Formats: sequence, C-alpha cells, structure tokens
Amino acid sequence: MSLFIPLRELPKSPQYKKGDVMVMFGELFTRGYANGIVEEAERIGMKVIYSTVGRRDAEMNLRPLTAEELAEKAQPLINIPLEAGFDLEPDSKGRRPVDQLKEYGLTGWEAAELDWDSLNDSRKRGTERFQKATQAFLKEVQKLIPAGANVLFVHTMAGGFPRAKVVMPIANRVFKGSGARFLSSETFWKSQIGKLCDVSFNEVTAETLRHLIQQSEGLRHEVKNGGGQVSYVAYGYHGNEALIGGDYKWYSYSPYLQGWAKIKMEEVAAEAFSKGIPAHVMNVPEILTNSSSIFLGVEISLYTLIRAIKKENRDPKKTQELIDECQALLKDGFTFDDVDAATQEYLTNPKVLNYPSFKNWPQHNAPEQMELMRQASQKILDMHKDQKHLLTAHLSEIVFKATGKVMLAESYKPRAPIQWMGHDLVAKLF
Repeated sequence: MSLFIPLRELPKSPQYKKGDVMVMFGELFTRGYANGIVEEAERIGMKVIYSTVGRRDAEMNLRPLTAEELAEKAQPLINIPLEAGFDLEPDSKGRRPVDQLKEYGLTGWEAAELDWDSLNDSRKRGTERFQKATQAFLKEVQKLIPAGANVLFVHTMAGGFPRAKVVMPIANRVFKGSGARFLSSETFWKSQIGKLCDVSFNEVTAETLRHLIQQSEGLRHEVKNGGGQVSYVAYGYHGNEALIGGDYKWYSYSPYLQGWAKIKMEEVAAEAFSKGIPAHVMNVPEILTNSSSIFLGVEISLYTLIRAIKKENRDPKKTQELIDECQALLKDGFTFDDVDAATQEYLTNPKVLNYPSFKNWPQHNAPEQMELMRQASQKILDMHKDQKHLLTAHLSEIVFKATGKVMLAESYKPRAPIQWMGHDLVAKLF
C-alpha cells in the first residue's frame, strides 16, 4: 500500500524545451484532465502527438476514424485504434463478454453465472489486440520524434464498464442510489457481473500503462542514444486533500470501485520507477467530467477549492472575480457563503469525514452515508439558477489547468512514483 505523499511546493519550471514531444496515450476529449497538460505543453512549444481509441461499427467491430470524424478533430492524430479492454472482444467461438449479459436485467442479475473460460479467452485476445495496436502506434510515434528530443507519454486511459444494457442501471443505483433505490456496492462487487467489472477496470486502467512501458522499451533506448529521455505520467485518483474546516484534510467519497484498478496502476508505476524509468502516477483532485458525472458527490469537495483559494490569497482581485462569477450562477437569495456552509456541514460530518479512511480506501457504500451525500449534493444544486451552468464547471477548469502545470513540471524527473496534488497547490497556482 502506498504512503500518502502530497506535493506541497510549487513546481519548478518544466525542464522540457521547445521541440520536445508529448504523446497522448488515449484520446483527448473535452472537459477532461488531459486538456490542462496539453495546454501547458503547447505553451512551452512542445510537439503534441495525439491518438484515438477508434470507433465501433454497426457490428461492433473496432475501426479507425473516418475522414469525416478526423475532420471534426481539432488536431491531427495517429489513426490506429487504441481501445483497451475486452468487453466487445469475441472469444474463439465468436462470443463476446457483453453477449453473456444480455439475458439479465435489474432483477436477477445478482444470481448471474458467467462463463469465465470464455471471458478469459476474450481477455487474452483483447490484450493481444491492444499490444499489437500499441506496437503499431509506437512505430508511428518514433517517426515523429526529432533528434535529441525528450519524450513524455501521458497515459489517460481509465474506465472499463462493460457496454451492456444491464450495467449502467445497476451502476446508477450503486453510485447514486439512496432510500429504496440504494444498492450495496459490496453486493454488486461480489456478484459475477461485479467481478467482470473489476477485471475490466484493471485491464483498461492499469494494464494499459504496463503495456505502454513495456512496448516502448526500444523507443526509450533510441531516444536515450540520441541524447534525450522518455518519461511517463498517468492520471490517478486515490482521494486527495481539501480544505475542511481550517485544515487541509485527505478526503474521498464512496463508493469508488475503480479505486482498486487505480491502486494497481500505482503499482505498475512503482515497479517501473524502481528500475530507473521516470514513471509516476499523479493522484489529482476531483473534477466534474462527462465520465465522472455518474458518481454522486464527486462534485461536493470541488466547492471547497474557493475556500482554499481565499486562504492562500495569492491574487485577491482574481479571487474576488472568481467569487463574483460563481455568485452570478446562484439564485437570488443565495450567496457563495451558503454553498460553502452546506459543503462544510457535509464534509465535517463524522459519517463522511472518516468514511472512507485513507487506510481503508477504496471502501464500499453504506445507506446512511449515501443519503447524506445525495442530500448535500441536491441542496447545493438547488441553489443554482440553471442545472446546466454550475459552479463546478469553473472550478474544474481551474483544477485541470493547475494539474497540467504540475504534472508537466514533475514528470521530467519525478521525485516519487506516486504523488498527490491537493487543493492547496491548486490554489497557489490560481
């Protein structure tokens, strides 16, 4: 188990230079963490190489992007599908993992019995496909690296929910359910479908980093022989520090079932780091993205960022402008102090503050804890004028811009394979 190692100091200027190369290992979408590190790389003149996970056709076969889809992208990319996972991978008989889930619905899924010989065959074939795609991708990357350039691989792959109709309704009850709709994450996780999710999360989140590091060994040697170096950074989540009361305290929410895969990803980075490879996982603060919106309560700790920015007080004028922007999004009769009070009331509740603990993370949900989270989340959302224009959008952008600066600066010579970046450092960079 990793030790909690939060970054406290502002990073030094990136040691990368104009002409160095950043490779995005995973497709860049809007409203995500990776936009911050891309923005920072472009600021200092790095060359950014983009990738795609590909798309699925009507028969669920993986394919590259079409000319029309490429034209919609803001930047050129290497059009080799890097989709990870195996939920749509046929086994030797043509049966896909999702095919096994078709017969189950919201009733009866707990008793599902899956064919694990078939699943493991699909997993093996999915791994082989991904490794071949990664090899082909890296060959194209190698052609684009200037002599003497340093190279940074940015691993952005995460997730892995099997794409079957039954999964998301179950997940919604696990992550958002309360009262009669509450579903124990432990019950789900111990079921056959939950175990499939566990394996799938690990394949997409952790094993992709392992494959990248292993498959790029030859590229590392070539770059080193040319006078440069190859580094790796990955986006982790393992809870983080927020300003609760007057102190920065580690906090997370439950359930975060991808947490076990995130820990395995940390182990992959630690193994590489021990061999002298500059690889590390940065555990970053929560933001609200298209993918994270499934997790009820992920946004609550984001509101504490303004409290942290006020505490650090680096730029009072800029801080006040942010508060004014946030105030404009609230209904008449509410102020940001009301948002802050509701946030602190929730976060200081012993049933929340100590659940989960760092030692026991990730932890399964409990009925009372989920009800408290639902109530707090809804209370703050109800203070907004428009549910489509939330404070969290502004605050998420502040977080991913700051994480981009820190991760780029730290990745050249990481001080540890696993680190945390909390709201204190985000506030200092605001």
